Parts: sequence; structure tokens; C-alpha cells
Amino acid sequence: MLNILFGIVALLTMGVAQLPALPYAVALFVAAMACLGLGNGSVFQLMPHRYGKRVGVATGILGAAGSFGGFFLPTLLGWLKQVSGSYASGLAMLAALAVVALVILSVVQTEWVGVWIGKHGRVKEVNAV
Repeated sequence: MLNILFGIVALLTMGVAQLPALPYAVALFVAAMACLGLGNGSVFQLMPHRYGKRVGVATGILGAAGSFGGFFLPTLLGWLKQVSGSYASGLAMLAALAVVALVILSVVQTEWVGVWIGKHGRVKEVNAV
């Protein structure tokens, strides 16, 4: 799901980076933010499967990373607007970050198969202790 969402976010933000007419830009941007929200839910859905008994600590670290991104990303977008004079460069950077996240996820997820992901991408059953 995250692979699909990162790809869609990259495409949608590149569409917004073309600076289309306002109604189209708003529709594309709202769709991109909705995909990011779905991605957020997907990440938190993975937490208990990946970290098991350490889910509280992992969730706290993930929340802190999200807070850092919530500060850093708007600052970066504003700085790029100030430097380039256009919102297009910041939106293209957001699309590039989505592609980077997609590539990193594609590499990292190969380690998950067999550990806690079973055949056909299904989560393996874990015996309760």
C-alpha cells in the first residue's frame, strides 16, 4: 500500500508543481494530502507487526520523526519559494522526496519478507505469549 501511495503522491505533487489553474491545483493537492494521510495510517498499522512488544517506543519515535517532518518540510518549501520565486520548485522537491521514500521502502521491504510477512504479502500469524 505504501509503495502505491508514494507513487501517487509523487505524481500528484508533480502535477501541482506544474502550477495548473487554481481549481485543478487544489484538487490535486487535496488528493495528494489524502494519500499522505492514508500512508500515515499504513505506517502505524505496520508498527505492531514490525516491533511487537516495543510498539510503544517505536510509535513514540515515529511520532517524533513526523513532528520533525511537519516542521522541516514547510520550512524547506518556504525557503525554496523565497530562493526561486515560485512554488513549483518546492512542490517538485516534495515529489522528489516521495520518490526517494518509494525507493528506500522498496529496498527495505525485501528484508521483511520471511520475518513477519508471509506468502503473498500476508502478515504471519504470531503465537500469543
